[in-house]
Amino acid sequence: MQKKIRIGLFDSGVGGLTVLCACRRVLPQAEYFYYGDNFHAPYGSRSKEEIEAFVTEGLEALKRHKVDAAVLACNTATAVCAEAMRKKFSFPILGMEPAVKPAAEKYRDILVLATPRTAESERLRELVGRFPDRRITVCALPGLAGAIEAHLTKGTPLTLSDHLPAGIFPQAVVLGCTHYTFFRREISAFYNCEVFDGGEGTARRLFSLLKIGRRDHPKPPDIHFQPPPSSKNFSFGGVIFLGKARKMNKKLFYSNVCSII
Repeated sequence: MQKKIRIGLFDSGVGGLTVLCACRRVLPQAEYFYYGDNFHAPYGSRSKEEIEAFVTEGLEALKRHKVDAAVLACNTATAVCAEAMRKKFSFPILGMEPAVKPAAEKYRDILVLATPRTAESERLRELVGRFPDRRITVCALPGLAGAIEAHLTKGTPLTLSDHLPAGIFPQAVVLGCTHYTFFRREISAFYNCEVFDGGEGTARRLFSLLKIGRRDHPKPPDIHFQPPPSSKNFSFGGVIFLGKARKMNKKLFYSNVCSII
């Protein structure tokens, strides 16, 4: 019997659950380990040193479970320390990249919503700079990731419009934080345009990296904008939750995540 591929996912909280769902759609045969650092969420306004320490702790936990690859399912963590983590750990580490490229391939006027750390990062500046013929506005949202985390884990009321910049009329919105994906439909309605996130692209890169199922499935299945799966025909098995909030993340994943992708 062939050994299952082990994939670790790390996020500052619940946002990475959306990436986990996307990866499960593309690679359902793998075994997943999800580490959510909800205790320190959100990361968007924390120092570089703090973020590096928290990410190192999470990846050390995934290392103990002998993962074959890990996904930094957090745009902020990727922007701050992805390269440093690749030097620390021997297994491949994939980062999250805002889906600017697919948005720019379709539209000229694009709004990127991100945490302060991601918005100010050299990584995002380089990405935006690849499309000089597009008008790309990057907007830092200091409170939205934390508000979504609190809303989903504690039931704290959330008024989305309090966090979104108004008076902007983009042709497309790119979500630069995995937490925002929980409200992609509402954000799409707020701006009346198409919304892009990096979950699908990350899942596809993971598929290519691990080269799983190449004989039977030469390309990963199309997972973007599919209707929510029902519990009858979609399995969430093969997921192990780690970290201090593992029970809460598990409950949230099983009950909510499948309805947003």
